[in-house]
Amino acid sequence: MNKNPNSKRFWRLAGPILLYWAIDFFAKFVIEMIVLAPYMGEIMSKSLTAESMTQQEIMELALKSGEKAMEIVQRYQVEILGIAALVTIPLTLTLFLKDRKREKLLQLPLNKKAGVASYPLVIVLGGAVCIGMSCLSIMTNLAFISDGYQTATDTFYSAEIPAQIVVLGIIIPLAEELMFRGILYRRYREKQTLLRAALYSTLLFSITHGNIVQFLYSFLLGMILAYVYEKYGSFKAPAALHITANIVSLTLTNTGGFAWLAVQPVRMAAATVASAFIGSVMFVLIQKIDEKPEDMKPADKNEITPDMFR
Repeated sequence: MNKNPNSKRFWRLAGPILLYWAIDFFAKFVIEMIVLAPYMGEIMSKSLTAESMTQQEIMELALKSGEKAMEIVQRYQVEILGIAALVTIPLTLTLFLKDRKREKLLQLPLNKKAGVASYPLVIVLGGAVCIGMSCLSIMTNLAFISDGYQTATDTFYSAEIPAQIVVLGIIIPLAEELMFRGILYRRYREKQTLLRAALYSTLLFSITHGNIVQFLYSFLLGMILAYVYEKYGSFKAPAALHITANIVSLTLTNTGGFAWLAVQPVRMAAATVASAFIGSVMFVLIQKIDEKPEDMKPADKNEITPDMFR
């Protein structure tokens, strides 16, 4: 009996993100349960050894222990996010390498890889997008009317700065780029136009960020990341841009750079205009990169080559 090709295609496109979300959720759940376990054990131990405790006293002990546990979970939320992101990487890396092998074996047309000399463009563009969008969210008060965004930023910036840089600046961007550009965008692009493939992968990317401010920011960022991947022909380009944007955001927030800009509306407006100008220049220069497909050569079925990390 022949398998339904539509069903197979659905799981090829939807399966990776569903697995990614499931693994991420389960990893966070397990880590939080590990944190909660000692406190739950304390409650059980005291309730079993203290025969004189009333039901109300046991409930009060449970609430106090629960509050302590949740404080610790909240305090180490960034580290928990980082571990969960690392747990998703075996899945995404496996699928990523499998897709690159498939492209080689089928001799699918691949865009040429841009030279190293063009990578400063994506780094500058990442910084410009970060500063411009952050300034806009402050100027429009969008950053202050979203409770979800405020909660997220409070959580992120309560962690130690090294943890912020490693987790939010490096690990999470790499994990997200493997899934949303390295796998989803490339799979959508096999049958769709650049615009549609970018839209589909970016919508999924934006949904994972949970609040209106991060949704809008990640939507614009995701569209740029997909375009950069298309022009550079390499996974390394959107990864570099994403890491740069996150580290610039962390740096300016922790050093008070955004607060300094917010003191004077003129400063904020000037930073927004400058970021828009610089970003536009970088975008035009990136647009000039010649990405037309390069000739394909059959690859050994079991060979893993540097080109697979495109």
